[in-house]
Amino acid sequence: MGIEPNLGSRDCDSYEEFLSVYARDRDRLFAYIYSLVPRRDDAEDIFQKCSLVLWRKFGAFDPSRSFLAWACGVAALEVRQYLRSSKSGRVCFNSELITQLAERRLSHLEAEPLRAAALRQCLERITARDRDLLQMAYSAGSTLKQFAESSGQALQTLYNRLARLRKALAECVERRLSSDSEPVQNAQFL
Repeated sequence: MGIEPNLGSRDCDSYEEFLSVYARDRDRLFAYIYSLVPRRDDAEDIFQKCSLVLWRKFGAFDPSRSFLAWACGVAALEVRQYLRSSKSGRVCFNSELITQLAERRLSHLEAEPLRAAALRQCLERITARDRDLLQMAYSAGSTLKQFAESSGQALQTLYNRLARLRKALAECVERRLSSDSEPVQNAQFL
């Protein structure tokens, strides 16, 4: 017994279209679901069920709209249904709170590409030395202690510099997002 999607008037390219949009947003969809339930196991169960529902209902999806927003709407319904049916001994949020959390998380997910673009622009404005420090701090396989030893700098100095860089980058991103795409002139970095 196979899963038969509701493809409506769509042609056989729907399978590839579904896989394309689903693959692009699957990680963000899982993150969205996981932000609404307390346990990862629950999030994985809901994600699997939601994925099947999305495939079955893909014929109803309007390609002129955001797939992620549509998928998150379906996921929010699945989360509510899951929480209603699994109240056995667990602390559960009421439906109104789940709706508020779902809406807030969706707006954050939709803003991620804008935040990432703003961060890239802000990173272009810092020195190569500071970029190296950030690269080392966020890459696997090396530690700040190793970087301090190899660069001849005190570890605490690097921690302080990293904290100031994070703060400056966060402020730069916020300025870029709040200025509605206007370039930030002479942003101050440390």
